[in-house]
Amino acid sequence: MQEVKIYTASPSDLSPPVQSESFCVDMVLASDYAALEARCAALASENALARNAVQAFCDVIGDNTEVISEEVGRDGVLVILEAMKATGNMPATDAFLAEVRASELDSLAGVAETMLIKFSNQQCSSDMHEVVGWKMVLQQATNRAAQLRKGVQS
Repeated sequence: MQEVKIYTASPSDLSPPVQSESFCVDMVLASDYAALEARCAALASENALARNAVQAFCDVIGDNTEVISEEVGRDGVLVILEAMKATGNMPATDAFLAEVRASELDSLAGVAETMLIKFSNQQCSSDMHEVVGWKMVLQQATNRAAQLRKGVQS
């Protein structure tokens, strides 16, 4: 695993300058940041697959509790149920996956904003079919991204 270097700079040396009361700002290269994001996304994807596998296992256990109970006894079933309960609570994973989904919607909203700016620069009517469509895309993508983020917090 490649180590990410942390660089330090004066806020006034950055472009654009950063308003900060700190004497210095810690930074990483955009390429390092992108690599870290990709690793996080890959881990989250694998984690989601693992959660699905655990859920499938839980479903089978739930459907066959009587047979399993006869085999492993009451205490064995209690251990299995506690393990199943523990796997259902993964707030960090849920938050990360919601943010991944929301960021894709943010990208779509950005495309819609770009298209609306292009239409505006061409002085197109705001009632034009394409303009109305892109406004709807912008609104829906923005709202859905906010809902995804809010759903994780509640």
